[in-house]
Amino acid sequence: MFTKNEILNIAKKQLALDFSCDIDDLEKIENTVVEKQHKVGRRIYDNDRCSLKILCFGRRAVVSTTSEIMPWFQEKLDDYDANWLFLIPVLKSIDKMLEGFGHEIADIHHFYLPLATLEDIEPITDIRWYEQDDIIQFENDDRFDEAFGFDDNHPDVLGIAALNGDEIIGMAGASRDCEDMWQIGINVMEGYRGKGIATNLVSLLKNEIMKRGKIPFYGTIESNIYSQGVAIKSGFMPLWVELSSREKRL
Repeated sequence: MFTKNEILNIAKKQLALDFSCDIDDLEKIENTVVEKQHKVGRRIYDNDRCSLKILCFGRRAVVSTTSEIMPWFQEKLDDYDANWLFLIPVLKSIDKMLEGFGHEIADIHHFYLPLATLEDIEPITDIRWYEQDDIIQFENDDRFDEAFGFDDNHPDVLGIAALNGDEIIGMAGASRDCEDMWQIGINVMEGYRGKGIATNLVSLLKNEIMKRGKIPFYGTIESNIYSQGVAIKSGFMPLWVELSSREKRL
């Protein structure tokens, strides 16, 4: 298992790779604007080549963007409290600026780390574990679109199902998004929601990931209150928020 400081240090090291900054930038009060790079070891998602990525971590922001966009943020972010960076009027201003470069805001996600102290968790249903080679059987199975992604950039490496007899009623999965951190996703079938199955599966998977020497993390969006609740009840705490852009769509 890991201490809280160890978990935070591993996450900071990874975020520094992802956002082309130094670890020290995540420990200071001032905001940071850097030129976006493709550092070896970064997490690679569909937005990997976007023109703008913003990280809000604590009271500071790190803006990772192109050299053409950097001056705009260097002017606007001077002495700005990053706590308020994703207010709608501010986002509209960023989106309007991006439009001049043929881009737009695409996504905002917030992320959680296992920093809350919880006792060992027992299954509340029958369960079944799936290792990496077992997971392929669920490809193209829409029931588990949040648990598994089937993406070579972040391969699915571990899964756990809740069972009612032979029926799978819930599935949590972990993807290896980078060397030291695995992301958790969860699906619970209609008719079985609200019974604690998601929290139980995520908790069990979180603990197993840490036993294997990796840091689990959990991501969701602002409007998904249910998912946020699962994260918190499973021993995760909100730590950072990410924004990314894309080419503007008609």
